[in-house]
Amino acid sequence: MPGQQAGGWPPRECPECRKVFEPNRANQLFCSSQHNADWNNRATARGRVLTPFSIVARVTRDGSRGKPEEREIGRKASSRHRALIQEYRDEDRAAGRMEWAEYMIHRHRLGLDTR
Repeated sequence: MPGQQAGGWPPRECPECRKVFEPNRANQLFCSSQHNADWNNRATARGRVLTPFSIVARVTRDGSRGKPEEREIGRKASSRHRALIQEYRDEDRAAGRMEWAEYMIHRHRLGLDTR
Protein backbone atom coordinates (compact mmCIF):
# COMPACT_ATOMS: atom_id res chain seq x y z
CA MET A 1 0.00 0.00 0.00
CA PRO A 2 1.62 3.33 -1.00
CA GLY A 3 2.44 5.61 1.90
CA GLN A 4 1.76 3.01 4.57
CA GLN A 5 4.37 4.47 6.90
CA ALA A 6 3.45 8.14 6.32
CA GLY A 7 1.43 8.38 9.54
CA GLY A 8 -1.41 10.67 10.48
CA TRP A 9 -4.25 8.16 10.15
CA PRO A 10 -7.34 8.73 12.25
CA PRO A 11 -7.82 6.60 15.37
CA ARG A 12 -9.73 3.37 14.85
CA GLU A 13 -11.33 0.64 16.90
CA CYS A 14 -9.59 -2.70 17.50
CA PRO A 15 -11.97 -5.55 16.55
CA GLU A 16 -10.63 -7.77 19.34
CA CYS A 17 -10.84 -5.45 22.36
CA ARG A 18 -13.00 -2.60 20.96
CA LYS A 19 -10.52 -0.01 22.27
CA VAL A 20 -9.67 2.97 20.10
CA PHE A 21 -6.01 3.16 19.07
CA GLU A 22 -3.80 5.24 16.79
CA PRO A 23 -2.55 3.08 13.91
CA ASN A 24 1.10 3.22 12.93
CA ARG A 25 0.41 2.07 9.36
CA ALA A 26 -2.46 2.58 6.92
CA ASN A 27 -3.73 -1.00 6.92
CA GLN A 28 -3.46 -1.68 10.66
CA LEU A 29 -6.71 -3.25 11.91
CA PHE A 30 -5.73 -4.30 15.43
CA CYS A 31 -4.16 -2.42 18.32
CA SER A 32 -1.49 -5.10 18.80
CA SER A 33 0.03 -8.06 17.01
CA GLN A 34 -1.33 -10.29 19.81
CA HIS A 35 -4.91 -9.16 19.13
CA ASN A 36 -4.36 -9.70 15.41
CA ALA A 37 -3.10 -13.24 16.08
CA ASP A 38 -5.92 -13.99 18.54
CA TRP A 39 -8.59 -12.88 16.05
CA ASN A 40 -7.06 -14.71 13.09
CA ASN A 41 -6.33 -17.92 15.02
CA ARG A 42 -9.93 -18.01 16.27
CA ALA A 43 -11.27 -17.34 12.76
CA THR A 44 -9.08 -20.12 11.33
CA ALA A 45 -10.17 -22.65 13.95
CA ARG A 46 -13.83 -21.77 13.48
CA GLY A 47 -13.52 -21.88 9.71
CA ARG A 48 -12.11 -25.39 9.83
CA VAL A 49 -15.20 -26.51 11.73
CA LEU A 50 -17.73 -24.52 9.67
CA THR A 51 -16.44 -25.24 6.16
CA PRO A 52 -17.63 -28.86 5.75
CA PHE A 53 -21.08 -27.98 7.11
CA SER A 54 -21.27 -24.92 4.88
CA ILE A 55 -20.29 -26.80 1.73
CA VAL A 56 -22.70 -29.68 2.33
CA ALA A 57 -25.53 -27.28 3.18
CA ARG A 58 -24.85 -25.31 0.00
CA VAL A 59 -24.49 -28.20 -2.44
CA THR A 60 -27.67 -29.82 -1.12
CA ARG A 61 -29.43 -26.44 -0.92
CA ASP A 62 -30.00 -26.90 2.80
CA GLY A 63 -31.21 -30.45 2.27
CA SER A 64 -33.67 -29.85 -0.55
CA ARG A 65 -31.61 -31.41 -3.38
CA GLY A 66 -30.00 -34.77 -4.05
CA LYS A 67 -30.69 -38.35 -3.09
CA PRO A 68 -32.67 -38.95 0.12
CA GLU A 69 -29.50 -39.60 2.13
CA GLU A 70 -27.90 -36.40 0.75
CA ARG A 71 -31.00 -34.37 1.59
CA GLU A 72 -30.97 -35.69 5.14
CA ILE A 73 -27.29 -34.89 5.69
CA GLY A 74 -27.81 -31.51 4.00
CA ARG A 75 -30.55 -30.59 6.48
CA LYS A 76 -28.39 -31.70 9.40
CA ALA A 77 -25.37 -29.81 8.05
CA SER A 78 -27.44 -26.67 7.52
CA SER A 79 -28.84 -26.85 11.03
CA ARG A 80 -25.42 -27.43 12.60
CA HIS A 81 -23.89 -24.63 10.52
CA ARG A 82 -26.49 -22.13 11.77
CA ALA A 83 -26.12 -23.33 15.37
CA LEU A 84 -22.34 -22.96 15.28
CA ILE A 85 -22.54 -19.46 13.83
CA GLN A 86 -24.93 -18.45 16.60
CA GLU A 87 -22.65 -20.05 19.21
CA TYR A 88 -19.63 -18.16 17.85
CA ARG A 89 -21.61 -14.91 17.73
CA ASP A 90 -22.68 -15.37 21.36
CA GLU A 91 -19.06 -16.08 22.40
CA ASP A 92 -17.85 -12.94 20.61
CA ARG A 93 -20.55 -10.78 22.19
CA ALA A 94 -19.78 -12.14 25.66
CA ALA A 95 -16.08 -11.41 25.12
CA GLY A 96 -16.79 -7.88 23.86
CA ARG A 97 -15.44 -8.47 20.36
CA MET A 98 -16.61 -6.69 17.21
CA GLU A 99 -19.48 -8.31 15.28
CA TRP A 100 -18.42 -9.93 12.00
CA ALA A 101 -20.55 -7.69 9.78
CA GLU A 102 -19.05 -4.63 11.47
CA TYR A 103 -15.56 -6.12 11.06
CA MET A 104 -16.09 -6.57 7.31
CA ILE A 105 -17.37 -2.98 6.99
CA HIS A 106 -14.25 -1.87 8.90
CA ARG A 107 -11.98 -3.80 6.48
CA HIS A 108 -13.83 -2.49 3.42
CA ARG A 109 -13.56 1.13 4.58
CA LEU A 110 -9.80 0.67 4.93
CA GLY A 111 -9.65 -0.64 1.36
CA LEU A 112 -8.64 -4.16 2.39
CA ASP A 113 -11.42 -6.06 0.61
CA THR A 114 -11.83 -4.24 -2.67
CA ARG A 115 -11.61 -7.17 -5.09
